[in-house]
Amino acid sequence: MYNNNDMIISNPSPLSNDAIEAVKKWEKTEHSRLFGFVTTGEPLSISEINRPLVRQVRNECKEMAKIKTLDVFLDSSGGDPDAAYQLITFLRTKCEKMRMIVPDWAKSAATLMCLGADEIWMTDTAELGPLDTQIQDPKNPQERLVSSLEQFRAMDYLKRYSFEMLDTYVNLLIQRAPTMRLKDMIGEATPFVTQLMAPLYGQVDPMHFGGSFRALDLAIEYGKRLLSRYVNIDATRINQIVDKLTWQYPSHGFVIDFEEAKSLGLNVFRLNNQQESLADTVLENTEAWVGFLEEKK
Repeated sequence: MYNNNDMIISNPSPLSNDAIEAVKKWEKTEHSRLFGFVTTGEPLSISEINRPLVRQVRNECKEMAKIKTLDVFLDSSGGDPDAAYQLITFLRTKCEKMRMIVPDWAKSAATLMCLGADEIWMTDTAELGPLDTQIQDPKNPQERLVSSLEQFRAMDYLKRYSFEMLDTYVNLLIQRAPTMRLKDMIGEATPFVTQLMAPLYGQVDPMHFGGSFRALDLAIEYGKRLLSRYVNIDATRINQIVDKLTWQYPSHGFVIDFEEAKSLGLNVFRLNNQQESLADTVLENTEAWVGFLEEKK
């Protein structure tokens, strides 16, 4: 049994006996404490990283003694980036070293949490994800969330399409009026392309566009702060990592596997066979779990 400094957070779904034994063996083998952060099981009483979760973790752990090595067993599709930032910075005050253990996935705001760890340990099929924050769909705000990058992707497409139309019109004039000066051709083509593109650009809402930019900027700033505070890499590399995680992947669900995470410059390691077996046992026998080990009474 753990002492009074080992705070226990009530699990919405208790760990099975197999999961309990796997957690005990992990802690004994790794000489660490394992903090479960599984929010993607079924049935879900914890659906995402959010503010109530921050309060729960803070209230239960604020009197906890500092841990030498804290392993965070992370399986989450994400949630609120503000809450993710608060969770990771709070947990960092409770340990000297933090390792993120990702057996399956840690997407979006969960990826943001990984940036605050000293090390990220992954299986061969584990995945992180881009930091493009999810926002309400401006056309269906009550029905779904969309990537904040979608409006920027749309604007990029419109820009490329505008230049393609201009090139097409000018090339047509070159064929039909070869004696016309290039300057006059461009002057002739520009009003036509402008008239063609105006209805498309008119559908862009400046308020939503600005909101998308602010959402992305939020992820960028949190990512920079976590990396600069907890990871020993220079500012240039930090900017490169955060820029790619935020802007340079084609979709919110893009798979950032071990090799991709390594190429980014993240401090990633592969779980060995024993670690992977224990992690799989915990994940397969846990529905939703946030906290330290709670044994069945």
